[in-house]
Amino acid sequence: TPGRMQAVGVIRKQVDWSTSRTFFYWRLRRKLAEFDLRKKIIEASEVGRGVKSPTPLEASDMIKQWFMESPGMTEEKWEDDKIMLAWMGQNHAHLESKVIEYTKECVVQEVMQVMTAGGNTAKIGTRGIVEGISRAMTTMTQEEKESFKAMLGQ
Repeated sequence: TPGRMQAVGVIRKQVDWSTSRTFFYWRLRRKLAEFDLRKKIIEASEVGRGVKSPTPLEASDMIKQWFMESPGMTEEKWEDDKIMLAWMGQNHAHLESKVIEYTKECVVQEVMQVMTAGGNTAKIGTRGIVEGISRAMTTMTQEEKESFKAMLGQ
């Protein structure tokens, strides 16, 4: 029964039949949006072999952390599907930038692991990174090359 399921912790709350259609509509919309963002986070970490990809639960925890860092957001609001979905919509650009920042951090970790591995691995890895950059520069426009050189100067 729903009461027993709630007592055991399988469900958080019982949904009245009269409001179930609305409840599950918003729950589905929220979960689809959350799973899409979660997928982007997991894919962002797949830059190489050295960085461990987050599990789906870890990716959801990242989203929750971002939500809780937002002004006025609470644990109670996290559980409200409409509020969560509205927050995702209002902060779409911010969330995209968070995923981009996470991707960059994963690349940084990958390069650091290669270059600080020690011994022959570090030498070969560093040469591989330099050769990869060199090859990439042959495909860049002059403007992209100047931008890249400016980044190296920082």
